[in-house]
Formats: sequence, structure tokens, C-alpha cells
Amino acid sequence: YYETKRWNITGNIQKDYFMIVEKLNPNIKKIKFLDTGLWYKKDILKFYKQDNINNVSQSLIYNMFGSKYDEVQVDSIKNLMNIFGHTHIDLLKLDIEGAEVIVLDKMFDDNIFPKYLCIEFDLYINNKDKEQTTLKLSKRLKELGYEVLINNKMNVTFKLCI
Repeated sequence: YYETKRWNITGNIQKDYFMIVEKLNPNIKKIKFLDTGLWYKKDILKFYKQDNINNVSQSLIYNMFGSKYDEVQVDSIKNLMNIFGHTHIDLLKLDIEGAEVIVLDKMFDDNIFPKYLCIEFDLYINNKDKEQTTLKLSKRLKELGYEVLINNKMNVTFKLCI
């Protein structure tokens, strides 16, 4: 697509995405793309690849998609915010293939409370949440004052209402 060349973004992006976003006139220069995954601390972890080479998502969960892996540098949201001098988050969107619960729990422990959260709950969706951590996190979200705006098959948008 011309849009991906213009913005130097790659991946399997839905066809109408750039037409919708372009109307908003975003300042793409303010967006930083980091070669760092999200986790609860700074580390290097195995990201397991999908067996289907046409799919690009990887997961920290062994055999969520496959067993071959890449080693990837990871860090916490708090550490990344400190590196860039950020003091708050307005909107956080996470589709991190099973790491969402541990990353969000650490973020809340670090007293970081974005106004809006858009989360895909992959552990639950892929039937890999044997310890019911998604349920525990959803209770914590409610206790913190988050309300569900949209729930589309466990792709959930929350708003902090306190």
C-alpha cells in the first residue's frame, strides 16, 4: 500500500486503516517504534513463533502458537516511561499474546493508570488461562475504577472513571 511506504510501517494491516487514520492528521513523527517487548521487568525472553509462517504474532507462552522462538529484549512500562520522560499514559493498547495480565498487574503496582485501556485478553481467548488470571485482573480493574466501554469477544476497551 502507498500508505505503508509513506509511513514506513510494515505488517498485515487492514486495508482501510490508513484511510481512517490519515483523516485524523496524526503526527507520525511523535510515535516511537521500539525493538522492545513489554514485560514486568528488564530482561531477554523467548518469544515463541507461530507454526504458520503467514502469521507474525509471537508469544511468551510456550506453544501458544508454536515452539520455535526468537530472543527479544523486554522491559516494563514504568522503565520505558522513565527512559522517555513520560509521567502518564492517556491510552494504552495491548495485544501482547498472553503477557497482558502480568504486564498490567505490574503497571498498576507501579501506580500507572492510563485513562483508556484497549486490551486483547489472549490467555482467555486461547484457553491458556488455567489459573484464571484474566478473571483476577478484571476484578482488579473494576476495583481501580475502570469501566468496560466495549467488549468484543474479549477485546475490551476500558475507561478509568474515578
